[in-house]
Amino acid sequence: MHESRENYLETIFILNKRNGKVRSIDIAKELGFSKPSVSRAVGLLKSSGYLDVLDDGSIILNEVGLKKAQNGGRVKWQACIISS
Repeated sequence: MHESRENYLETIFILNKRNGKVRSIDIAKELGFSKPSVSRAVGLLKSSGYLDVLDDGSIILNEVGLKKAQNGGRVKWQACIISS
């Protein structure tokens, strides 16, 4: 789930910047995945220590998840520049 994990973390980061609040359904719509698939992934990311789910269902990246999301995006951006 390494690449998939980074994809989820980056998507949560982007959605949070765009909408201010992220829910599983938002991630599902953005990635084109089913809500059950996203819920399972969010559970795995939570248990792995990358994010937290608030009482209202909002998903937030913790410090570890935020660093991973930002680093993954930076690596992809640099790869695009190099390959251009």
